[in-house]
Amino acid sequence: MASSHPTVFTVDEYDALEFDAVLVRERTVVCLDGDETARVVPLGKLNHVDADPETMLVERELPESFYGGGQYGFVRVEEYPELEQHLEQLDAEEY
Repeated sequence: MASSHPTVFTVDEYDALEFDAVLVRERTVVCLDGDETARVVPLGKLNHVDADPETMLVERELPESFYGGGQYGFVRVEEYPELEQHLEQLDAEEY
């Protein structure tokens, strides 16, 4: 069963690392904690991300204003009110 937090497994770390958000980009993975700290992992150093599929967001749902966006990501939306508001606006646009 997936953790309640997105969990990142890298080739350089023995233990898995838990974050509030993991954004996957073309060559990097940006890992965020709700307290404004970030860690960037080169894609070549990533083994895998373990996350609840319910937390997955796609490119359109990750605006550039949210830490530069991403192709997709796993986010605990309740930790990021600005992202929650963006998703509500997207829902309002869809009929």
